[in-house]
Amino acid sequence: MHILVVGDTHGRNDWMNKGIKALPKIDLILHTGDHFRDGHVLANKMKSQCISVAGNCDPRNHEVTERTLEIDGHRIFLTPGHLFNMKRSMNNLYFKAQQSRIDIVIFGHTHVSYLEKTENIWFLNPGSPSVPRAGRSKTYGLIQLKPDQSKLKILEIT
Repeated sequence: MHILVVGDTHGRNDWMNKGIKALPKIDLILHTGDHFRDGHVLANKMKSQCISVAGNCDPRNHEVTERTLEIDGHRIFLTPGHLFNMKRSMNNLYFKAQQSRIDIVIFGHTHVSYLEKTENIWFLNPGSPSVPRAGRSKTYGLIQLKPDQSKLKILEIT
């Protein structure tokens, strides 16, 4: 299964035409919030489906701010990140992942890509394909899942 991970798009979708041309068939799109509807626009364009969470810049009536998914035997936790105080420390997310037996944590909010494996838990922030911060490139994440393995990477939009 191929999963496209995006977030912090903020209604700016011009990157969609550049960034998605060389991708394999995408089975699922995960959006980490801050204009989560952009993920559904992309899913429609790619003939895929989208699962999203609401970030701090999304309407308050979309109350889903975290989701735990089970995909091909992998437990995935999807969150916008701001409720876990991500800009200060990874500790809250790490403890949540340990407590809930999560294999992959996907978060956003910082607009800065991040990929690291700590004690068999992957942490992935796709960055932002439209409004990156800290002098970073426009980025998104790609996950390939099989029942016995996972491959995660950050890709730049050129």
